[in-house]
Amino acid sequence: MLKSLFVASLLLLSKPIFAEISDIELAEHQITSVEVYQVPNPSFDKAVVTLPGVKNPIDEIAAQIDGIIAIGKKIWTIIDAGRPVITTSGLVPSISVFPELDTPGKTPGMHQMANWSAPKVVSYRVSYKNYFGGEVVGFTYTVFFQYGGSYKGRGKYITSLKVQASEITASWGFNFDATSELVSIANVGSDEEPVASAILQISYKVKGLLNENRTSQSFYVDGRGAVQAF
Repeated sequence: MLKSLFVASLLLLSKPIFAEISDIELAEHQITSVEVYQVPNPSFDKAVVTLPGVKNPIDEIAAQIDGIIAIGKKIWTIIDAGRPVITTSGLVPSISVFPELDTPGKTPGMHQMANWSAPKVVSYRVSYKNYFGGEVVGFTYTVFFQYGGSYKGRGKYITSLKVQASEITASWGFNFDATSELVSIANVGSDEEPVASAILQISYKVKGLLNENRTSQSFYVDGRGAVQAF
């Protein structure tokens, strides 16, 4: 009888302590803010770069307007369940925005184009934080592209436009995914001297034990080498 009373008293005394611990754990697993900031001096470390002349692993029409066509995959997953995604061929899906030839859906071969720039790179870090300000999910995504390519001495086009994720960290209990999508293409030059442009949208979703957060970031790039996040 005395033993039973002792155990009951111990449980009653311990209950507020367990409740307090539970509240702390809940606060740790609740996303309260997300920060996105540009990474200074991005590099090609741990990144796959496809130079002109290498066949795109996914060759399809992603978008098409008068005189300009985007070849590649319109939407692709860059993070799946917290893991970076790369195709079975080892190449990251990319998009090229080229002139459309007289035959619908046909573009010039890479050997017919010249004046390509070196790859241009911009990286952003995404950081999800909990109630205490601690990072529970973080990852970096990098946008690559090459620009300035001309066809028969005319125009400025884009190739090897892609997004890749790296430096991924996640606390227990969090799951996240990210996708990249080609939203649109346009000619921001003239009919005589076309300048190809493209808008990409990177969307990411983080799901914790208590809530879910969806965020997106858009990028504009063009054949002159401009790149702008908005």
